[in-house]
Amino acid sequence: MSVQDDVSNNLVAPHTLVVDPPTNHQFQEKTVSKMSAVRPIHNAVRSVTSSAAASASARPLSGIFGINKPSGPTSMSLLDDLKPLFATSPLFADADGNRVNDKSRKRGKFGAKGKAKWAGGVAGAPKIGQGGTLDPLADGVLVIGVGNGTKHLQKYLDCTKEYRSTGLLGSATTSYDSCDPILTRKPFDHVTPQMIAHLLPRFTGAVLQIPPLYSAVRMDGKRLFEYARENLPLPRPIEARRVTIHELRLVDWLEPGKHAFKEPQREVPPEDKALVGRVLHMAGRKEGQTDTVKEVDATAPQEPEESASTITTSWQKSPTTADANSSATENSESQADPAGPPAFVLEMTVSSGTYVRSIVHDLALAAGSAAHVQTLTRTRQGEWSINTPSSDDKPSINGNCIDWSVFADAIAEMKREATDAQFKSARDAEGLRAWERQLLKVIVPV
Repeated sequence: MSVQDDVSNNLVAPHTLVVDPPTNHQFQEKTVSKMSAVRPIHNAVRSVTSSAAASASARPLSGIFGINKPSGPTSMSLLDDLKPLFATSPLFADADGNRVNDKSRKRGKFGAKGKAKWAGGVAGAPKIGQGGTLDPLADGVLVIGVGNGTKHLQKYLDCTKEYRSTGLLGSATTSYDSCDPILTRKPFDHVTPQMIAHLLPRFTGAVLQIPPLYSAVRMDGKRLFEYARENLPLPRPIEARRVTIHELRLVDWLEPGKHAFKEPQREVPPEDKALVGRVLHMAGRKEGQTDTVKEVDATAPQEPEESASTITTSWQKSPTTADANSSATENSESQADPAGPPAFVLEMTVSSGTYVRSIVHDLALAAGSAAHVQTLTRTRQGEWSINTPSSDDKPSINGNCIDWSVFADAIAEMKREATDAQFKSARDAEGLRAWERQLLKVIVPV
């Protein structure tokens, strides 16, 4: 997976670095790297409740809404689960009660035998699409379009997103997250929160990024390891991607014994580890070189980079940080390894195409260690959010995504109705179930 973050095209230029003054809820010497962006907010969101309620009589319902995706399932599997549920709802039938079938179910995106772009295969269900996938590991905001709403999803591929990510020090994996085997191990005892905080500006602003070499990069259908194993040259150079890290903050530091995060049990076979040097050489990389580098004026004088051992920036966990991260560590100390590595938590606002996992990986690499992502939460996408965004440019509505458990419960009831003749889901005076009322509260009709 490559969780990628999106950004609007309407950015303020030139971007400027802003170091905020410390407050009671921030670092004593804050090393926040912040860049502001102008984000287009959907006008309808400002009156989403009233507009959605008014749309109840406009059938079939079309629009855009957000869900809070859980970690584990794929984004498309959740859309597939919604299809049969929506097929049972009067919201997606016309005024006469007739179902409006998803035409892509029959012909697909590429013709009669092609694979459809949208989740399909359920008679009577509307077309459903998503505006930027989340990998199975990731949770948080997933924007969904239904009916004509699928035509408006591109803006969510081009908007800013905010993430909260936990990195575990000491080991790097092929995908830079905990779902894949360990590729390298590095010492971590010397790494401090001051080091990580001091390095943040190096990865903030306009940067060039290449994807994780060992998992995300394929050329002509082959991974780089396969080219290295067969001693074949790459058919073309690996192109770096221009992205913008608008804001990057260290918000928590979890000492060993204070968290229950574990590194993957699987490890890359020795014969593949031996190819790492060859893969780096093929990609034109050097040992220890990060995937993310500042995009700077080639004529500007370059300041020497400080080594990890010289970093002395002060850092202190804010009182509110512990509360914000309590869900990740709650009741976990009994399972924690006091001799294990520490973990760190980042919050960031990034542009379209950014590899979030690479930022976690690169920060640790720059500190002379290694790290991989243990948790990854998309907290905001465009105007959709699961909580109050960390940046100053907040959407019109906070926490406006429907938790997936609402739909999971509805799907369970639907399945029970199909097998238990005595069971009927509760409905209001208008014949709508709880999940349908919840959807009407947040959907932006189009």
